[in-house]
Amino acid sequence: MTSIILVSHSEKIAEGTKDLLSQMASGVNVVAQGGINGEIGTSFDDIHQLLNGLNDDAICFYDIGSAEMNLDMAIEMYNGKNQMIKVDAPIVEGSFTAAVKLSVGGTLEDTIEEVKNHFS
Repeated sequence: MTSIILVSHSEKIAEGTKDLLSQMASGVNVVAQGGINGEIGTSFDDIHQLLNGLNDDAICFYDIGSAEMNLDMAIEMYNGKNQMIKVDAPIVEGSFTAAVKLSVGGTLEDTIEEVKNHFS
């Protein structure tokens, strides 16, 4: 299975996007990581723990600035056996495209290609 990871500075953006994807593409595992202790920001430790706790391949989306930096570091330091792929696409639109593709049986590779074609 392939999961979608959402990393945002805002818990509300991450959770709201997860809610949207869950309603539009049921059956796709979406994991939201937003904010730090109810405040705006991102945490390498939280993202790293999230990735290492997954048992799936994952397509990772982020919003701005340090979300990308912390996600990059977490992927680089990931010590699991699954693929963790960061995609450069808008967090809402990109993850929506990915979720729909996965929900109709798209593979990890097909889904990444679909997102890249829409947003490159």
